[in-house]
Amino acid sequence: MDPLGGRRRRTAASESGGGWMKGCTSVRARDTRSRNRKRKRTVVPPAAATVPDLLPEEIVVEILARLPVKSLLRFKSVCRGWRAIISEPSFIRTQLQCSASKQEPSILISPHTLLGRCDIQPPVGGLGDWPNNFSTQISFYQWQRGASIARFMDATAFPANEFHLVCHLAHCDGLVLAPTDTNLYLFNPATRDTITLPDGHGDNHHHHGTEMEACYAAGLGLDPVTRKYKVVRAFYRSMDPIRMGMEVFTVGETGAGCGWRETVTDPPYPVSRWLTAFTVNGGYLFWYMDRTLHGGLLWFSLQDEAFGVTLLPHSLDPALDDKVRPDVLHGELCVLHANSDTMTVTIWTTNSPSFDDWERRYCIYVSRLCHPMGLLPDGGILLWAKHTIHRYDLWSDELTAVCELGGIRYQGGRPPRWKNLFNFSVMPYTESLVRITAAA
Repeated sequence: MDPLGGRRRRTAASESGGGWMKGCTSVRARDTRSRNRKRKRTVVPPAAATVPDLLPEEIVVEILARLPVKSLLRFKSVCRGWRAIISEPSFIRTQLQCSASKQEPSILISPHTLLGRCDIQPPVGGLGDWPNNFSTQISFYQWQRGASIARFMDATAFPANEFHLVCHLAHCDGLVLAPTDTNLYLFNPATRDTITLPDGHGDNHHHHGTEMEACYAAGLGLDPVTRKYKVVRAFYRSMDPIRMGMEVFTVGETGAGCGWRETVTDPPYPVSRWLTAFTVNGGYLFWYMDRTLHGGLLWFSLQDEAFGVTLLPHSLDPALDDKVRPDVLHGELCVLHANSDTMTVTIWTTNSPSFDDWERRYCIYVSRLCHPMGLLPDGGILLWAKHTIHRYDLWSDELTAVCELGGIRYQGGRPPRWKNLFNFSVMPYTESLVRITAAA
């Protein structure tokens, strides 16, 4: 049998002619068959006989969906069949589900460096004075517990002076939103796609007396009905009294009606101008309301684009600015409260449709507020505070440093600009093939 599946035809020696001629013909035929045999071993199989066509498409999809995005991008070049499968919206959703179902959390790290030395410390809880000489290169690394090196994913160098500071990043399904003092940038670090969102209609800078107040509040999330990703941005309508508007940008839309559009109603209360929204499963964004005026959280539904208010657990005082922090744990809205007397942090969570049924889920023995990164399959919780990621054992209350962000190795080495490292953005991460541009 032939390697391609066909039957090899034998070439018979000529029956005519003298004996010496028969011998010559026989030797020539054997030589020819030998050369053909060697040649056929090196022939590349045609597309019809490649591996993708030897397996049912359902099996191919199941295998491909469990591979890293980096491998999938390479495999799009294997054949047109695989390229079509990997580019299908249904496969992109399947791959995202497989990536999100992994038990061990994956962490995305983005180091922020300055163009010169600065003595300002990163503000606690997102409030305070930020330096205005950030580097315009934004880079991403991926790390998992147990790894000795953070894997390089992507880096984008924007033109000098295009922006001067970077606010808190937001993550949703593998996409990362980076608000700056001039633009909003959207990344997919796994596919290395980047877009700069167009200017909005609203004014995110407003004069307050002799000073100019800037609003950097933005958010990123998924509309659960249309399955489209939306970026939401706040802006000032007035400063006396303080009134805010919001506008929405649908990612990947083209043609008439695309771009920013204002919400039908304005938010009932202004939000903290520094904080990026927290993205909660089910298509909601949450901001801390301006605590100089009101206490609680403002939410925005990405489905019907309506606003609502969620109050904090009754036992918490919203005026305790440095001791209460909203966050997200395993897709659920949570609030952390630090008690300096008992040296504990209490984590409250809610998954009720109205977000008003709070459950006191965990009480951990740590001395300061931290960010929950995810629940671990071995009965622990991953926490991030400043430049360290910790594992907290929920059974023994033992706190162990598992990653010193300033001390681990980074793939490709540390660029010279890291000598002016200011801080890190750290977030739970799900790598995906989700597009941030319209499909070709």
